[in-house]
Amino acid sequence: MHVFLTGISGYLDGVLAERFSQVPEVESVTGIDVVPPKKPLPEKARFVRMDVRSQEVSKPMAGHDVVVHTAFVVLWPAKMPATERNDINLNGTRNVAEAAVANKVKRFVYSSSDAAYDQYLLRGQSNATEDFPLGKGDFTSYYCNAKAAIESMLTEILAPAGITLTMFRPGYIIGPRNTATIQSLRGNAVGLFGHDPRSQYVHEEDVAAAFAQAVLTDMPGAYNLDPDDYLRLSEVQEIIGVKFAQQFPCG
Repeated sequence: MHVFLTGISGYLDGVLAERFSQVPEVESVTGIDVVPPKKPLPEKARFVRMDVRSQEVSKPMAGHDVVVHTAFVVLWPAKMPATERNDINLNGTRNVAEAAVANKVKRFVYSSSDAAYDQYLLRGQSNATEDFPLGKGDFTSYYCNAKAAIESMLTEILAPAGITLTMFRPGYIIGPRNTATIQSLRGNAVGLFGHDPRSQYVHEEDVAAAFAQAVLTDMPGAYNLDPDDYLRLSEVQEIIGVKFAQQFPCG
């Protein structure tokens, strides 16, 4: 089995490349990105410098059985215009999906997010299942809007081609390789007067295990990747050693 991975130089993809390379059934992993990985790749993996928007993306994808698509502008840099961000996230994804159809891959695994759900309807809700409504593109966060739009786009493109589409919706992904999230939570610690909101965190190895399973077997549809329990904001801040949290009113 040969796996094609987008965004291999990112955090999650580095975790996935390692896990895929440990799976006996996986013979090779080809990863594309616009910059080379900061750390050496596993023996089974190779890097190809390429933008997900490139019309050439179909060429290195040829001969692969599964496409794992995680490339996405998560932390939007101020210097990047919104049009470029949307071009990467939306048009780049469409380009990769159409290349998958052209190459007749068996499976397409997409790294979505629980942010794809309708955030207005989600307020005050608990235990949202996979059939909860997706966002309508009218939320204040581009991230939420794009994740919802991409899920609909991929279904529209891949379903007629008979390609099994798996969409994983994790919350916060944490683990020893993800120091950036903890640093951000420490550096931007806030408190909300009279409120102690809940949040959920899933370990990177559990996420990698889910992706590896989807690479090996047909898992059509969407899957939440979250624990059964949750942590309060104050608990998270205590765990990571926050000394001071800026307080804000919450109306």
